[in-house]
Amino acid sequence: MQRRGLRTTMLVVVAAALAGIGYQVLTSVRATRGRPARTFEVDVPAAAQHIRDFRRVKTKNGKPVWEVKAAEARYFDDQDAIVVRAPEVVFFFDEGTKRAALSGAEGRLELTGQELDRVTVSGGVRLLLDDLEFHAAEASYDRAKDLIAAPGPVTITGRTLDVRADGMEVLVTPQRVHLLSQVRTVLRLDAKDS
Repeated sequence: MQRRGLRTTMLVVVAAALAGIGYQVLTSVRATRGRPARTFEVDVPAAAQHIRDFRRVKTKNGKPVWEVKAAEARYFDDQDAIVVRAPEVVFFFDEGTKRAALSGAEGRLELTGQELDRVTVSGGVRLLLDDLEFHAAEASYDRAKDLIAAPGPVTITGRTLDVRADGMEVLVTPQRVHLLSQVRTVLRLDAKDS
């Protein structure tokens, strides 16, 4: 008989506990329904996409026109711009047989639809054009002018010369270099023919 009384007591205690838990859940749900929903505002950059190992190529008649590679890219819908880390932008001309390569630590690509309008590269900028290597702190490419411009100090190294200047403009397709001011040139006669 003692066992039966113990079982009955345990059953009453468990039923009372379940009823108490049910009551607490019901009052909590009713209280939550009466409150307006909380919204949290979080300041998140407007980047629509974040891409690692970014690569984009434009072709025309099956030949490359330009190619962009970067370690990372963040695309901003509202600005039609892509911010890239460690970019390399390659421009192809003469039916894709010749090229100019512009690289640096970071950059910004401005687009109109699928077309690359402007590129700005900064941080250890390097431009390779034929057998010349250009170095600057910052450079930009303007598609409408087909022009790469570097506003500050520039160094140019080639097989037979070293040049320093303040400011430079490179017309990409005709491969013409215009040095703006303070040009200093060193010619090397001991350069080996290649």
